Amino acid sequence: MTSERRPPLATVIETERLRLRPMTMEDREALIAIYADPDVARFMSVFGTENADDRIRSYRESWVERGYGLMALLDRTTGELLGRSGLYHWPQFGETEVGWLLRRDSWGLGLATEAGRACLAWGFESFEFPYLTAMIDPRNERSIGVAKRLGMQPLRTDTLLGAEVVVYAITRQS
Repeated sequence: MTSERRPPLATVIETERLRLRPMTMEDREALIAIYADPDVARFMSVFGTENADDRIRSYRESWVERGYGLMALLDRTTGELLGRSGLYHWPQFGETEVGWLLRRDSWGLGLATEAGRACLAWGFESFEFPYLTAMIDPRNERSIGVAKRLGMQPLRTDTLLGAEVVVYAITRQS
């Protein structure tokens, strides 16, 4: 994994198969299409035509305010948008989460684990987080598997956006 030191909105993380960079409005239509798949959106908050611009703007604001945020997850060879990953601060918990979401045809290839691992490494190398979390619907077995492969352990149960989640965490020392 390589991560280039640049101004936050120019951050690029590369792995063997992936390229991650801050999301832009050019990602809008592809993200809407990914979230339109009911299997992908089953455990996620709504991301549709009516709120896409606001959500992408909020992702960009996070980069400006915090120096990190959600990233477009691209196939390193083709440049095609496969999903999103990155770090997201939840003010109500005072915690930062590593997240991942992939379009369905990219499931089962280890890409979420690859992206999550790269984001964890970048987060701990670049920021002073004592730990990072992943907030996962307890029915989302695929994401729980990713969290476990990343070395994350259950920390607590909580409520996020009105839904029950299990908060997985990994410490800087792990």
